[in-house]
Amino acid sequence: MAKAVINDYAFQLQPNYADLWKMNNLKNKEIIYAVNYNEDLALNDLANSSLNPYGHGRGSNSGHLLFLMKYDNLPGMTRDIENGRPFVRYAPTRFLLDLFSEADARHEGSFKQYWFANKSTSTLQVGDTAVYITVKEVPDAVEATKDYLIFDRSETYNPDGSIKDNNLFEQLSKFMDPTRASLNEAQSARDVFVIRLAEMYLIAAEAEMNMGNLSNAADYINVILTRAAKPGRVDEMLVTPSEITLDFILNERARELAGEQLRWFDLKRTGKLIERVKAYNPDNAVNIQPYHVLRPIPQ
Repeated sequence: MAKAVINDYAFQLQPNYADLWKMNNLKNKEIIYAVNYNEDLALNDLANSSLNPYGHGRGSNSGHLLFLMKYDNLPGMTRDIENGRPFVRYAPTRFLLDLFSEADARHEGSFKQYWFANKSTSTLQVGDTAVYITVKEVPDAVEATKDYLIFDRSETYNPDGSIKDNNLFEQLSKFMDPTRASLNEAQSARDVFVIRLAEMYLIAAEAEMNMGNLSNAADYINVILTRAAKPGRVDEMLVTPSEITLDFILNERARELAGEQLRWFDLKRTGKLIERVKAYNPDNAVNIQPYHVLRPIPQ
């Protein structure tokens, strides 16, 4: 079925991964199924008594709020439309950020690391770099030469990978919306991409792997990796049949689909939820139990 979607329809991968998330490119040919929101926010059922009977939804798409770090109390920064309204709900694990190689353009296409001053200070002018956050380690001697704040690996994560400061992190930027009318607007007209063509290649690869066809699986994965590679670095990204394993595919789905509301389902259906949370997500490893492979049924 994944092959049929790839071969028999007019869907196409976007040439540049980062272009997927531009607000002026939401109706692109990679999107198979989306939840469409209206630019007239009044039509997005903020208080519809039938569709929203509890009256406390935000309507529209609130993804632009949830992945942002707390930038608006840092020197040179104040809240604005471009940088978003930070609800500070979801931070990436160190494990997720470490999955991206230097050749993989999806890191820069998915995460925001630089904030530029939008108000002047004694040392910063508007437009200067104000904040840089990285999962990599920056030598103290280098940090000392900069006029801007740097939060590096040891300042954002503990040695075991748990998050040290849950207000400061490389933030997922896929769902940001700089077209909102005001800086505190909680609604966004951004469509939610539920299924896109890239996932069809990943599903086809997983199916081929499960049937023992590792060469075919690698071919499907390499379509995605070719798109993901920075210019001139495709050969560094490509995978061989011998490298295809379930864990590799789960890592690849993390790189390609981070934040797209699929991860829990992927880990549950592959029997990997408990194992991988305990191995790679120390903040949640302390509490996860075998029964968490089931979602509770509300009373």
